[in-house]
Amino acid sequence: MRSCAKAIIRSLRLGSLEERARIGALVRPGYGYCTYFAADLAKRLGRKRITVVELGVAGGRGLLQLEQHAIEVEKALSIKIDVVGFDTGEGLPRPVDYRDLPYIWQPGFFKIEADVLRKRLSRAELVFGDIAQTLPTFLSAQDDCSVGAIMVDVDYYSSTMATFTAIERNVEKLLPRSFFYFDDVVGDHQHLYSEFTGELGAINDFNKTHEDLKFSAPPHLFHKAAFEPWASQIYVLHAFEHPLYGEFAGHTQPQLPLR
Repeated sequence: MRSCAKAIIRSLRLGSLEERARIGALVRPGYGYCTYFAADLAKRLGRKRITVVELGVAGGRGLLQLEQHAIEVEKALSIKIDVVGFDTGEGLPRPVDYRDLPYIWQPGFFKIEADVLRKRLSRAELVFGDIAQTLPTFLSAQDDCSVGAIMVDVDYYSSTMATFTAIERNVEKLLPRSFFYFDDVVGDHQHLYSEFTGELGAINDFNKTHEDLKFSAPPHLFHKAAFEPWASQIYVLHAFEHPLYGEFAGHTQPQLPLR
């Protein structure tokens, strides 16, 4: 019943975009949630433009949907959103060690059809190469506080850690609380993800070794996780030393009068 109601809301576009993003009544709800609320935070911090990123484009369906989310959020919030997709261009590289889960991933998986995808893209930029080189270069060229959301679909522990290395060296380019969607943290009985391997392992190891940067699963989404996997795939990177971390970003300053 719950899924049927949500499908109706999604197909008929009932309610505001904010409400549909909040309850997950969108195609690829994790992408939509991160895009909407990153843009919402950026606007409350006085930003007029943000970038949303997908790492690991593969077939391209995710990047196409990210474009659509960006278009809709732009209209709803009057903020410009750039979309960039990163990919090796050759599929998955060779696993480095057991943490890259070679029992489920192999070199060459998810090779992109770049020419086919480019014909369907309306605004997204494609960047090809090893993200250990391409992502730091890209981030360093961005304006401060301009990257709002990153969709991480790189599968491997090693590739996820390369992503985190690029981010920590350019953290001022992100929002003080930036939104991340990790595609490979739920899985099934074949994936058997754990906190010691893959993207989950990278998140845990990063948190253990950083005091002022922490990935946190938003508690307000916990109640959705049992029924909606996307709610378990969203994390927020808190950059405690970011110059805007303490900047007031609430919609209102509530008062509670005694009556």
